Amino acid sequence: MFSGWRPHAGQLAFLSADAPVRVLACGRRWGKTEVIAAEIARTLLSVAPRSVLLVAPSQEQALLGFERAIEFLHRAGVRPTVRRSPAPTLRLGDSRLWARSAARGGTLLRGRKAHLILVDEAAYVPEPVVTEVLMPMLADTGGKLALVSTPRGKNYFYRLYQQGQEDGVRVWSLRSPSWHNPLLSPTVLQMQASMMSARQFQVEYGAMFLDDAGQVFRTEWVDCALQLNLPDEGLTVAGLDWARRQDYTALAILRGSRQGAKLLLIRRWQGLSWREHIEVVAELLHLYQPVRVLCDRTGVGDPLLEALHEAGILQAEGVVFTQTLKRNLIDHLALMLEQGKLQLLPDPALLNELYHFEATPTERGTRLQGSGGTHDDLVIALALATWGLPQAPAGIIQTSGQTRVERG
Repeated sequence: MFSGWRPHAGQLAFLSADAPVRVLACGRRWGKTEVIAAEIARTLLSVAPRSVLLVAPSQEQALLGFERAIEFLHRAGVRPTVRRSPAPTLRLGDSRLWARSAARGGTLLRGRKAHLILVDEAAYVPEPVVTEVLMPMLADTGGKLALVSTPRGKNYFYRLYQQGQEDGVRVWSLRSPSWHNPLLSPTVLQMQASMMSARQFQVEYGAMFLDDAGQVFRTEWVDCALQLNLPDEGLTVAGLDWARRQDYTALAILRGSRQGAKLLLIRRWQGLSWREHIEVVAELLHLYQPVRVLCDRTGVGDPLLEALHEAGILQAEGVVFTQTLKRNLIDHLALMLEQGKLQLLPDPALLNELYHFEATPTERGTRLQGSGGTHDDLVIALALATWGLPQAPAGIIQTSGQTRVERG
């Protein structure tokens, strides 16, 4: 198909399918970026002009398939015109490729027409973006939609997969675990299996659609939180979880109250000196000006808290984690999600942490943490931020999408 590249059986099945909607559930290291890029390249090389849209939960994720598609076009002996800023765009004759993020509900995607839309990590893209924004783009062209992802519970991606298993004509679907990639070393798989919980390995590498047994934050709660449109009003607060050993430093910033809040920023990073950590945190906090910043001060916290104060973040407060406090923090975050009081951003790292955050019974009680080797730094930062939210002013009732004032 392209010089130097041979699709394995699962990739070939996806490329050969001709249904209007294709759903591919695959494990990590399966080769989904390559098959997405190959599909883009062969569509752009069609005789007739084609408009292709590549969508992912984040711009960084969308760029992976975009850059790989350029490589495939080079293998085919063509040199497209590429623009990477302000948004990735590729032109090949009269054909076009756009790579875009699904963040902000896909508002930047509206109004386009496409012959082919590919959604990378589709299970992490909010359902309304797919059904209300992307699908209408194909109506005038009779175009096709391809959803490619590792599973994430039994959400809309699972429902479309099931429809493909029952239909096969209008919707085609395939579940293909990581080991269907013949280039993936069995030793790597064995190592990953030893580092993860059985459930996590089944999802991430086995491409299994599992229920939410042990899962603290139910998939439907999180999906709902991605679809909310809460008012952008109220006080701004932040939660900060410092890195330990191989962990990340994570920061979450919210605006609102305990009756309704929206996530403004969620970020994690690692590999910096403590001075550089302070500089990054201080820069972001000065930008958003939260009135309250709750920091985990367990272990490494006191010197870092003092450094934040010296950097002008006087509203920073240290919190010492105990088993009871952590349970209260997680319970409060879960309650806000369950009641539809927290609007999230479609950040893949955050969604992955929420999905794999589990309650595991032990002899001493219940352990709350990311399953297997999954990080939970973003979850803790988000839980700290929600804990720091104020109550809504007296007489104000926040609902999912509007504010109502109680009058006597």
